[in-house]
Amino acid sequence: MLRTRREVVPFNQIQGITSTNVCAYSNGGDHFFSVERNYYHGIFLGFKWECIEFARRWLLMSKSCIFPNILHAADIWNQLRTIERVTDGKQISLTLHFNGSYEKPKRDSLLIYPRSSALPFGHIAIICDVISDYIRVAEQNYEYYNWSDNYSRQIPLILKNNRYYIDDEHEVFGWMTIEDSENLEPLDETKLDIILKQYQQTNSIGTLERCIIPNKNSHLTFSWLNENDKAENLFMNLYGNDLIRTDTNTLPYYKANQDLLLNIGGVSNELHQMFLNATNYVLNNDDLLKKFCIPEIFWSKIRQSWLNEKYLTMTGRFDLAFNGKEIKVFEYNADSAAALFETSIIQEKWAQKLNFERTFMSGFQIHHILVKNWKKFSSIERVHILIDEDQEELLTAYYMQNILKDANIDSKICIMTNDLYWRDSKIIDNEGYNVELVWKLWMWETIFSNYIQCENEGNLNRKINGEHPYLCQIFLNDHIKIIEPLWKVIPSNKAILPILWLLYPNHPNLLRSEYVLTNDLKQVPFVKKPIVGRCGHNVTLYDVNGDSVIDETKGKFVDRNCIYQELFSLTNFDGYYPIIGSWIVHGLFGGFGIREDKKLITDADSPVTACCIVWK
Repeated sequence: MLRTRREVVPFNQIQGITSTNVCAYSNGGDHFFSVERNYYHGIFLGFKWECIEFARRWLLMSKSCIFPNILHAADIWNQLRTIERVTDGKQISLTLHFNGSYEKPKRDSLLIYPRSSALPFGHIAIICDVISDYIRVAEQNYEYYNWSDNYSRQIPLILKNNRYYIDDEHEVFGWMTIEDSENLEPLDETKLDIILKQYQQTNSIGTLERCIIPNKNSHLTFSWLNENDKAENLFMNLYGNDLIRTDTNTLPYYKANQDLLLNIGGVSNELHQMFLNATNYVLNNDDLLKKFCIPEIFWSKIRQSWLNEKYLTMTGRFDLAFNGKEIKVFEYNADSAAALFETSIIQEKWAQKLNFERTFMSGFQIHHILVKNWKKFSSIERVHILIDEDQEELLTAYYMQNILKDANIDSKICIMTNDLYWRDSKIIDNEGYNVELVWKLWMWETIFSNYIQCENEGNLNRKINGEHPYLCQIFLNDHIKIIEPLWKVIPSNKAILPILWLLYPNHPNLLRSEYVLTNDLKQVPFVKKPIVGRCGHNVTLYDVNGDSVIDETKGKFVDRNCIYQELFSLTNFDGYYPIIGSWIVHGLFGGFGIREDKKLITDADSPVTACCIVWK
């Protein structure tokens, strides 16, 4: 008989529901930290979707109680002795029973696990039923499959020498029973005004500061990077021995606290979903799609990609601005991987070398979750990395090749189409491997132009053995999967910004954006941006009414249609203006980096600057 393979429940989706109607949500996998706080009726419960968050939510909904914010589940055993009822502040005692207690476990007890190599922060579960020789538990962030009933799993209960042992695969501290548990009532959600204000919290926006390490020349040598690693070696050749390319004799870096990290993560996840909703809205409206200036011949294929290839997305990067009070999005670089290597690897190694105060760096989990998500494509024989003749692209390509190696996936970097050929109507590389999955750094607009050129020259169907394929024959090939997929051409186009303002007017993280310069926009400083562009090219900042130019950049996108966006004033740090590049990896926030510049408009030459997180 064939065994059915259990599918992992994606992050944020329900795995099961306990008998008290408390949902357990999937964290998606081990070691993922969503950096999203969960509040329930104004009460902070923890981070989505960790085990402590579930235990606190279960207590609140089932018993109208809560316990203080203890970060790690293992510490609950030694630090927690009472819980508090949120309606009157009454303290309710907990009684500890070590595993091997003379007393049998009771339903509605807290089951606590210590730290171990498999459970580095311990674990907490709720005992939701006690049978003669096993218990049933409800929990989060332990396994990631759908529950078969109103509990997550059964654990053997052994009676030996008149002592009760919970015989799990991991060591168990024991269980904590709640005093008078059966008489504690569920939270009455029709009378939320009875919740005491002391249990409800406001969400602090967080802080960002620019720090300086003096005398940079005395701190760094080439030894902080691995010359045998292609990516790190190329970085040294391109930029020397500093992460930060500045014209001063100091080493600047930024320091953010946990509140800012958590808000950037939460805002980024919400914005990503908003951009997806706006993409769907555009693709269902021809009049709106025309504003993106994409040749109509590609519309059908973009819509097909949207329907069938949402799962293919790997990375995207928001440009966010922070002024100490608000976080605003400038745009979504949904089809770009620029500065991925610096954010994920370089700043971490740089910080290790200089050893300044930090809890971790702002790109702390990007590499891990990239490897994790690439493993989903392990059935592919070889991933082909396609890039232009550009050293920055080669740097990113080398790094992506390292990620694929860590995911046990073979890969090959192909510059232009020099290593690719036609053979019997299929595209192969110079070692005979079929091209099945491509990770690219080419702009989709370049592919569109190549298609139109080939069509005009009558070469679209040219597939002669031994000849190189055209770019469009690779990227628009029905038999080849592309990352980032074709639908990404919509959220990465700045024509989507007025759509977002239409769908989410006055949203706290959006700036007013319009297709034409309206009277409302003229009342404040504003920005003119090409709808298709990269690296900050051809952007103009205007004063009120457009009477004077504050700043502008030149570039190759001068002939593109434009949108107008309200200007958001950046904070000036020692003459520099930082932009936060917040990374979305496979649909979820993974970390962020910072570019800074003395100019108001950051571009590809703006220095990537380290940012550390100090968690207090």
